[in-house]
Amino acid sequence: MKQTKKRLSYIKNQKPANIEWILNLLDQIPKYQLQQTNLKTASQTQLQGLQDCDQILKSDLYTFNNKTNKFEQITFSLYPNMLINSYGEFLILSTCIMIKKIIQYKEFIAQGLMLFNHYGNLFIFYESYVQQLSWEKQLKRFCKQQNFSQKYTIKEKLSIPNHFVCAKNKNNRIYTVQMIRFTHLNDQNYEQLMNEINILMCFKQSGLNQFHALFEDGEILYILYDYWIGDTLFKQLQQGLQLTMQQISQIIYQLIKVCRFLTINNLYHAAILPTNIILLRNNNNAQQQTKITLFNFSFRDANQASSIIQKLPNAWIPPEFQCLNGKQDFLQIDLYQIGVLLYYLTIFLPEKGIKQVPFNKTIDNFQISYTWLKGLQNKNQLQYSYSLIDFLCQLLDPNPQTRITYSAAICHQWLINQKHQQNSNEKENIKILASLRTILELREQNSNDQASSQRVDQKLEQHVTSSSEEEDQVQTVDDYLHRISKERNCIPHYINVMNIITPFKHPSRKSVNDQINFI
Repeated sequence: MKQTKKRLSYIKNQKPANIEWILNLLDQIPKYQLQQTNLKTASQTQLQGLQDCDQILKSDLYTFNNKTNKFEQITFSLYPNMLINSYGEFLILSTCIMIKKIIQYKEFIAQGLMLFNHYGNLFIFYESYVQQLSWEKQLKRFCKQQNFSQKYTIKEKLSIPNHFVCAKNKNNRIYTVQMIRFTHLNDQNYEQLMNEINILMCFKQSGLNQFHALFEDGEILYILYDYWIGDTLFKQLQQGLQLTMQQISQIIYQLIKVCRFLTINNLYHAAILPTNIILLRNNNNAQQQTKITLFNFSFRDANQASSIIQKLPNAWIPPEFQCLNGKQDFLQIDLYQIGVLLYYLTIFLPEKGIKQVPFNKTIDNFQISYTWLKGLQNKNQLQYSYSLIDFLCQLLDPNPQTRITYSAAICHQWLINQKHQQNSNEKENIKILASLRTILELREQNSNDQASSQRVDQKLEQHVTSSSEEEDQVQTVDDYLHRISKERNCIPHYINVMNIITPFKHPSRKSVNDQINFI
């Protein structure tokens, strides 16, 4: 313990070392690798956009300067998934593989990293061990690493394709990993996958997979998440899952929260389908709330709107996207699709049911009639609650200008009503469990007291009989109790207990079970 403290104290007090002469003196890195840089010049718009981002680190690092043709210190700033230097040159870290680099001359050591992609390389070296620890810890969050199989062990396969449970060999911590072969991806799919990874790298939000690390070994990409286990909403519905209104409201509420978070950050999902929603099973919540996570992002530039619409079922396409001349706001597409999902879960499935076929084939006859919904809103019907129909009408409003906003949707009366109903049900269940437990405890206590009272009676009779034969002075039980009460107070205690609790015949095992079932 003392050695560890001394080592940490030494590291903290370590003075920065000038390693520039080592890097320039030794030609251990080929010149063509140094000159083939992967840094790109940032535009003025990109630089202005960084002002709204949180800066993670900022330090002077040793790197090769192509202008002076030698290693020197340059200021680098680290932002989520982006590294930028004082010359306005940047690098997207998720495109790079990170490899440690060590250059040694006698007792002098220069430690750093090589960040390389198909554009080129970037070499950075640290002036101290403290700087190395802080930078490598953060760069691992965004860069691709290697040797996954040496650091992690696959434990089991999940029901979702290409997803596995793995354990870190160093500390046995459990993660969920997604394994993807590059040969199975075309350029468009790879772009979509990397967009999703970039989003998850930069944000931590409930309802999104919590990204941990990225590995690339040969033709396989490993995406490491914090541990979760579950299955898609659609698959669980096919397996017979019956969702209550409270569970549906929990799903809708979480979707509104996560999509509002994406909208605030100028992002969108654009495919709120039952096949893209995972119901989590590792739920440690005491109230056993239905927890979800959203995956399979379709984030695209607005110029590629047609490619998104072509992949969506017709019912999930807002009216303004079906009209070529309509104004398309992709930041509002998710909220409309949440309304479609709510309609699908509350009205379509209870009437039509679900078939054991792919999702696209189960919605061949799935259509939403806004006029029909408005008609239900004006009728005194008992099949659907008024607040549900009102919520659907506001979410599925054909006019995007009058459609409900995220701020109004998250506090709609239907969600509030379902939350109150859930709380009342939980309180009722707690009361039932508490009363059942109290009755069972009282029964057990009475049974123990009855058995104890019987033993006391037997002892009293034995003592009275023996004492009456030996001593004529003790004539009654009361006299005996009065004589020994000062020595042992347990017998008066049992007598008082028997006076308070009326004795009853101990029920058989069968009658106890019958009474429990009745309760």
